[in-house]
Amino acid sequence: MTSKTPYEKILSVFEGKGVNRVPWNIRHEFWYHYNLTRGTLPAKYAGMRLIDICLEWGASWRCYSGYFTDSFVKVSHAGDVEIEAFTNGRTVTTEFKTPKGTLRQVSMKDDLEITSRIIEFPVKSLEDLKPLRYILENLKVEFDEETYNRMEQELKGQGIVSYFFPRSPYQSIMLEYAGLERTMRFLLKYRREIEGFMEVIKASNDMFYKVMADTPIKIFNLGENIDARMTPPRLFEKYCLPYYQERADYLHRKGKYVHIHVDGYAKPLLPLLRESGLDGVEALTVKPVGDMTLEDIKRDLGDETVILDGIPYIYFIPEAVSLDEFDRFVRKIISMFRDNLVLGISDELPPPSDETRVMRVSKIIDEAEKNKNLKY
Repeated sequence: MTSKTPYEKILSVFEGKGVNRVPWNIRHEFWYHYNLTRGTLPAKYAGMRLIDICLEWGASWRCYSGYFTDSFVKVSHAGDVEIEAFTNGRTVTTEFKTPKGTLRQVSMKDDLEITSRIIEFPVKSLEDLKPLRYILENLKVEFDEETYNRMEQELKGQGIVSYFFPRSPYQSIMLEYAGLERTMRFLLKYRREIEGFMEVIKASNDMFYKVMADTPIKIFNLGENIDARMTPPRLFEKYCLPYYQERADYLHRKGKYVHIHVDGYAKPLLPLLRESGLDGVEALTVKPVGDMTLEDIKRDLGDETVILDGIPYIYFIPEAVSLDEFDRFVRKIISMFRDNLVLGISDELPPPSDETRVMRVSKIIDEAEKNKNLKY
């Protein structure tokens, strides 16, 4: 009998069938590109493909479209939208010109110019919602099957090729369009207008769901960057939960699975996540990085919710966590979540990691399979 590929094992976990060996599924793209750019990438990895590094470590790859890879989702503008970007050092100013007005966004690149963050959000007044609405209503979304097939061929089942959907309306306004402070202020002063605009964002997102639900991809990521300090339970229940339930129901009817990225302080949200209808939660981060314990996750999410990741990134930094503590934690999480776990790093392998610890996880998984009845 042919053994299952890592992809087939991950799919089995989502199907609730369990596996004979916990999948070890990582995201290491930033680790690779940061060290490559800085000149600190170990020489033996120079010229290696990301998937080959995973195989070297005894892991599989969770590969997302467009995240340090090619994108198989092509987004364009059907209307009269002109986008101009101006670079000044590490600062990038982008103007979005439409018949309804012009938006201005300023981003700052990091020291190595690998990532960037928004330092001036495009929506500064209610008037700015007019050009943003025009942009959203004139998006065109296409699935690039050729690029997807090439990426699948590269992995050959040694991981999953997946896709982050656009953020929910509340998260989009807060993290992409207006920023946290302005979003809170707008919700207090202009609740009706902002809630109305959330429907515009939702309708725009519909296009992505309709296109992607008809693709061969079986496991999707709802996106998001949830943190209870920015999305407390009251706002989560009002603005996020109904959206998640609707999206999960739609994708389930299409024969798909969907999970959500939650990498911040989220202990108060765990019971609500169980009500979301989503199949899994990615990147939950326990103490000392996050605000929860493995016991909290077990109690509030139960055995039906797939747990993706679980090992806090700090555990891969020897100066922060001893090897004995590392081993104990990995054994414990496998013991507690064996049948609903896609083991990974919450949420990515950090640049200063000791990569031998990645290989060590694979050995601990093998050890755990030989001693399934042990509790840690």
